[in-house]
Amino acid sequence: MDGIEMSKPGRGHEDMLQQWEDFDSCSREEKLEMLQKWVNMDVPAIALATAKGIVMNRPALVSFWVIGLLIAAFAGGLPVDSVAEEAYSTMLQQAEVIDSRELGQQAMAELQKAEAVYYSQKGLFGCDEDCQKAYDKVQMARAEVARVQKHRDRVLSEGRQEVGIWSSFGVQDVRRSFWNAWQSGKDFAAQCTFYNVLFTVGARDESVYIMIFRLIMQYVVNLTLGLIGAFCYFLYNMYLLIVSYGSSVLSGVAFFLLATVAGLSLLTTYLGGMYAVVAGGGAMIIQQAARHAALEMSKQDALQQIEDDKPAKKQAVQRRCPV
Repeated sequence: MDGIEMSKPGRGHEDMLQQWEDFDSCSREEKLEMLQKWVNMDVPAIALATAKGIVMNRPALVSFWVIGLLIAAFAGGLPVDSVAEEAYSTMLQQAEVIDSRELGQQAMAELQKAEAVYYSQKGLFGCDEDCQKAYDKVQMARAEVARVQKHRDRVLSEGRQEVGIWSSFGVQDVRRSFWNAWQSGKDFAAQCTFYNVLFTVGARDESVYIMIFRLIMQYVVNLTLGLIGAFCYFLYNMYLLIVSYGSSVLSGVAFFLLATVAGLSLLTTYLGGMYAVVAGGGAMIIQQAARHAALEMSKQDALQQIEDDKPAKKQAVQRRCPV
């Protein structure tokens, strides 16, 4: 490739980006040379050289990344015996009954009724005696909801302790927690991007391509923030699951570290692939724009050459045919 050193793809790419930023201040010959470099740029080769450089310069991080992907792909948890599985299923069903009946149909229903009465009697600037009584009922209903929730969590924890966090049930709960957090991060990115589009439509006089590229970059930034925040929430939720399964300190720390490595591997793979696609697509778009600009400049040079040759041809004809 002209003007690009394969041993240092990042430095060459940065130099070309700097040249592209200074494009307007260059002479016509320099512009043609810069456009030709962009046209001849081999995007797949640059991507391959960058990947090789990362692998060679950071072998430890790459090893952890591979281990994390293997854990995420193949770790299914340890099998449990029939007695522990039956005890877990029984306690899980009991917790579901508590959640649906005692909590959903009774405690939460009473809380909603008490809150409706309280907000209907509450004034804008104060609360009379009847309002205060309604508020006390709301507090009692909230305390009952908290009591039922603790009872449900205690029953569920007793069932989980029968199998342990390393079991297939524990791993399945952790996987479910991870993907729920992942989906919440994607929903956050979609919502933020929607509001970005809503508040920027018509605000700038830009071409369609620039608007689409700006929208893509906004979604990439929002998705990055959303997934990082969702991963932090997943770590906290995984800690609660480890405590609920009753693991010892060493066992819980080991499980937490392995699950963290697996989650980070998935996160970096997804974000890295997304960045690579966006960067590659942007490079291809710039390459097409450079090819089009080089063609236009060549046409202008050809037309200018024709215009410059016309006076010379006219003078030659006049010398051959004097009047």
